[in-house]
Amino acid sequence: MSAPWITAVKTVIVMFLLECLILSVYHLQPLGYFNQGVQINNNTEESCLHVLKMQNYMCTVNITTEKFLMTTSVPKPLTSTEIEEPDTIVLIWMWPFGSSFGLGPCSSASNIHGCRLTDDRGLFNEAHGVMFHHRDISWDLSNMPKLPRPAFQKWIWWNMESPTHSGQNPLLKELFNLTSSYRRDSDIPVPYGWLSDATEVEKNYTIPKKEKLVCWVVSNYSPNHKRSQYFNELVKHINVDAHGRHFGSSINHNEYLNLVSSCKFYLSFENSVHRDYMTEKLFNPLALGTVPVVLGPTRENYEQFIPSESFIHVDDFPTPKELADHLKLMDQNEDLYRQYFTWREHFVSKGALFGLDHACRICEHIRKNKHYRVVKDLNSWYWG
Repeated sequence: MSAPWITAVKTVIVMFLLECLILSVYHLQPLGYFNQGVQINNNTEESCLHVLKMQNYMCTVNITTEKFLMTTSVPKPLTSTEIEEPDTIVLIWMWPFGSSFGLGPCSSASNIHGCRLTDDRGLFNEAHGVMFHHRDISWDLSNMPKLPRPAFQKWIWWNMESPTHSGQNPLLKELFNLTSSYRRDSDIPVPYGWLSDATEVEKNYTIPKKEKLVCWVVSNYSPNHKRSQYFNELVKHINVDAHGRHFGSSINHNEYLNLVSSCKFYLSFENSVHRDYMTEKLFNPLALGTVPVVLGPTRENYEQFIPSESFIHVDDFPTPKELADHLKLMDQNEDLYRQYFTWREHFVSKGALFGLDHACRICEHIRKNKHYRVVKDLNSWYWG
């Protein structure tokens, strides 16, 4: 049987060997189990060997971290794929105007991942967000959910119509958590269109052949609209190739595309004038190679969306006659006309996929922003 003091020494040496092993792996400062006048420094391997030489023992501390982990029960950290976040579910409670826009994957439509779109109301309690289209909400809210809203769930007020064409309902005042509309100050803004970087092929742009000077296609003509009044004055000074039910000349989609691209100028007149309200009436002509003549919010507001030289604003001219004179001048001067297309060297006009772009952007927002949010006074914000 070993003497007690020999057993004690062996125990201390074993403990120190263990400490050396751990410190050699993690490169930590020794805790100092020994107090024998030996100075332990940051070089763990040298310190271990120095002490053991005093005790007449051999020491090997070249074990790698990988080997150490293999001999212990310490679990390896999970990879990013192993801890993948579950899909964010967005429930479309009501289809806009009763028309489905489909439930295609956001990954292909908008390059947004981790989203699941559904119209299955049975998933109400699981949905992270629920979309409500303003124009389809019953005045008495009778077609809204009857179940209590889960605490984590966001209700999204969604509307692409201007305040002029959106009924104001006092019952909606504090009902929603988020807003999504064409407005830039929405929680999830989705404009009717935007400009994006042009590819190398798109930069080599050729203006389509022009056969007409000024065109206009209107589906909702009202003599009380500002655009109708301006048009009636403009046609006194210049010919406008006008189409639509009011003019007895309805056209289909393909005819519209061919017509707009064949015109030098297109009357991009909005049905009402509101901040940020610039619809496909602006972005379609830009995409089709026609200069839009805009009637809507201020020029300054337009320039927050598109370059100043890409359009003509009716406010640039004191009267419709002076606008007509300018358009005739551009018709006679090809170099001046081409200046309206210099932006095509850098950008292309894109249009939103109505409904699907909204749902995907809403899903992405909810996925990235899980904090609490509430719309305290929808009516004051939108109609105020």
